[in-house]
Amino acid sequence: MNENQVGVILEEVRDMFKTLAEGQRIIENRLGKVEEGQKLLESDMKKVKSDLQIIKSFVIAADNSFNDYESRIKALEKKTANL
Repeated sequence: MNENQVGVILEEVRDMFKTLAEGQRIIENRLGKVEEGQKLLESDMKKVKSDLQIIKSFVIAADNSFNDYESRIKALEKKTANL
């Protein structure tokens, strides 16, 4: 193998390493974007959970009110039936 052939081979190897490095950089950039998206989703999920707790407390309060009204109406119906 002469010097020119070795030079050509080294140039090809260098190009392969450059390609690998570029690919690695692209993967790291995409992974960074995925991590940012994941953090945003986690933040949004915390907000959704918080909102859900508020909604749940309102539903429970409304249910208790309806149950109270229902028992009051039944008591009134019973009183009027006895009149």
